[in-house]
Amino acid sequence: MRATALAYGFDAGALKIVRTLCARLDIRLRRVTPEEYARPLGSFFSPAAEAEPPAAAGDIPGPMLVLAGLTDRQMDALLSALRTARVPASLKAVLTEHNARWSGPVLYGALAQESAALGG
Repeated sequence: MRATALAYGFDAGALKIVRTLCARLDIRLRRVTPEEYARPLGSFFSPAAEAEPPAAAGDIPGPMLVLAGLTDRQMDALLSALRTARVPASLKAVLTEHNARWSGPVLYGALAQESAALGG
């Protein structure tokens, strides 16, 4: 799988910065539109997952990145670059077997709850 980042809920300025950072690290950036929010996360990476019914729809009130296929070096460099550039993306996740069937809003809700529980 090619290194890919799914970008949810970014404004145009922040998206431009994330796109530049990803390009420098050979990470494909895919902006997810609100019309696609109900798609299972895995469907962006696997044609077989597209046959699954849409997951729960909803809103994503802030920026979120979903990462897949990154090497350790790419992951470390991207996270460092995002901090340095002060990109507003506090919610980030790696695609897993467990969350591949979730929609963006479901993942956002889980990450927001976890962040709140940790005092973030």
